[in-house]
This record gives sequence, C-alpha cells and structure tokens, in this order.
Amino acid sequence: MLSTFMPFTPFHYITAGLLVISMVGASMLGRRWRGTPRELAFRRTWAWSTIAWQAASVAYWAWPTHFYLPESLPLQLCDVAAWIAPLALLTQKRWLRAVLYFWAIGLSTQAFFTPVLSEGLAHPRFWFFWIGHTQIVGSAIYDVVALGFRPTFKDLLLGVLANLALFAVVMPLNLAFGLNYGFVGDSEPDQPTLITRLGPWPLRIVWILLLVHSIMLVLWLVWPLVSLIRGRGNRTSPDGPTPSSLD
Repeated sequence: MLSTFMPFTPFHYITAGLLVISMVGASMLGRRWRGTPRELAFRRTWAWSTIAWQAASVAYWAWPTHFYLPESLPLQLCDVAAWIAPLALLTQKRWLRAVLYFWAIGLSTQAFFTPVLSEGLAHPRFWFFWIGHTQIVGSAIYDVVALGFRPTFKDLLLGVLANLALFAVVMPLNLAFGLNYGFVGDSEPDQPTLITRLGPWPLRIVWILLLVHSIMLVLWLVWPLVSLIRGRGNRTSPDGPTPSSLD
C-alpha cells in the first residue's frame, strides 16, 4: 500500500468508500446550513483549499524532475474540471455549474471505479490523484445537494460544447506528439478502464464521444423524470385520486 496502488483491491474500495462518505457528509452539512453565513464560509474554505491544492499539483508536475509530456500538461478533463469546481462554488455562475455537473458526476467519477494510478500512500501522486478527484466530484455533489443545482436542457448543450472545445484543444496535440490527453489518443491507459473495451483507435473515439454524451443525456433526463413523478404524486391525495388526476 505504501509503494504501490492496485485497482480492484480492498485498499482501492476502502479508499474510494471513505472519500465518498466524506463528500456526502460535507454536502449534507452544507444542505443543513444553506442560506447561513456558516454555509458560505464552509463553501469558500472548500473552494480556496481546492485552488491551493490544484496549484500545488500543477507545480509538482511542472517541476523538471517530474515533468513528463504525456502526463504533466494540465489538459485532461479532470485537470480542467479541478479549476472549474472552485470557481463554480465561489461565483455560482450558471455555465460553470453546468460544466462542473456533467464533467464531475458524469465523467470524473470514473476515477473512483477505474483509477489510473500505480503509486501508493508514500507517493505524492497518490494524494494528488485521490484528493484532486474528491475535490472535483465533491464540489458537484455539494452544488446539487446543498445549493440545489438542477440542470436544464440548455445546461446539457453547454456541457456538450465544453466537451467539443476540450476535444478541439487536445486532439491536435495528441496527433502531433503521440499523446493521449482526453483519452482520445492512439494509446490506452496503463491501468484497465472502460476505454480498453471500446475497440481500436480511431474508431474508439466515436464510441467515446457517444458514450460520454449518452451519460450526460441521462444525467439531464433524471431531473425532468423526478419532476414528473413528483407532479403525479402531488395530484393524488392520501384518500385516493383527486379530480385533477382523473382528467
């Protein structure tokens, strides 16, 4: 555990489980404190600590002895989402919250199921990986649970545009230098992930884009469905259907 991390082991499940519990717990506290100075202070502390941690991560990877072109550029989706997360919490701008929702809950959560990591507890990369992804996903969960964010169809379109913009940035670099930023390059992660099951490149890119946007579509659809179910429930009284429910 100190030197090596292996996915799909008890250590993996314990690590992910504890972090999920911490994210849910923080979100429930925020929900309880919603509308109070305590919630605002809590959210600002979370956001600024995220900024500080991500700045340290960028500095670590940029250090000459750590720099490795295929990994060190902050161009993975999670690298960008890690900066969107605190800005969304601090500013509450709708477009930032929308991109955070779809990128974090829809995509960055994959890091908890199939972590692309080989270093253990004694290595800084272990902490940058797990704390960084917790900050991303935790911020999105907090925005939904504590602050009441609910995506609209326009938000879904913003998420799609954000995906295409990131794709337009990383794809030329991947092709020019043989990289794999955005996991759309002509190589596969060192650890097993869903991407390894999507077939050979370049057709794999098509499947990745279809899968990503299907997940995002589901993440949007869940809220209209919840509203529809609640609306039907409100039209039915405890004693039976109301007249409006019989129309």
